[in-house]
Amino acid sequence: MKQLFTTLIISFFIGPFSTVQAHPSQNTTPPAVGDYTWLAQPLPASDLIEVELSKVVDGDTAYFINPEGSDQEIKGRFLLIDTPELRHPQTGKQPFADEAKERLAEILDEADQLYIEYDIGSRKDKYQRDLIYIWADDILVQEILVAEGLADVAYVYPPNTRYLDSLEQARNYALSEGLGIWSLPSAFETANETEQNVTTEAGQADTKINAEATVYIAPLSGSKYHLDDDCRGLRKAAHIESLTLEAAIEQGYELCGYEK
Repeated sequence: MKQLFTTLIISFFIGPFSTVQAHPSQNTTPPAVGDYTWLAQPLPASDLIEVELSKVVDGDTAYFINPEGSDQEIKGRFLLIDTPELRHPQTGKQPFADEAKERLAEILDEADQLYIEYDIGSRKDKYQRDLIYIWADDILVQEILVAEGLADVAYVYPPNTRYLDSLEQARNYALSEGLGIWSLPSAFETANETEQNVTTEAGQADTKINAEATVYIAPLSGSKYHLDDDCRGLRKAAHIESLTLEAAIEQGYELCGYEK
């Protein structure tokens, strides 16, 4: 394992693809960072896909190429985390957005091998991005970013929760050490602040939707919010707007009856 994984930043989601034939870095013991030790362990090789980096978009999104599979790029959105936005619609660039992107690029560039892994739920999001875990050699990249305070645990949609426990422990570590986004009050809207998880009125006690998730309303004709823009409740709407779930609830909108 390269030395980059021992460095801790203190200053501040298989189709046609072929699978790898060797397990990543089986003889490598994940190094400790401070008094934190990497917890997540990769699945068997048959469940991993070896890829090459194409480009980094931001701290939680990157393009990959499968050298032995399709020529189409894999646009990967990393499961279970959220990093500060480079272009937030309300606040502009958020603190640590550049650092998260730069750190991700460093990790992916320096790794000997990169692997993506899918969970047991949906493999695509609404934007047709692949929902993935990304491994740099034998360490989960999501865990690195969270442990270093450059990402928070977010967008937790069962059953895609394979490494949730590890990431929550990584967050607890970064929070206790005041690293990255946890070094300044309100530096990043997190699950503990305005980006808290909200349980829907649908009676889905175990299904949580992130407060920053996009929902849809018909402000001229209705008082409900909709999780899908082609919901039956919106078919006769003359005008549809999108906003965050948190904003919809604050404005008094309730979940559409068709989606309960």
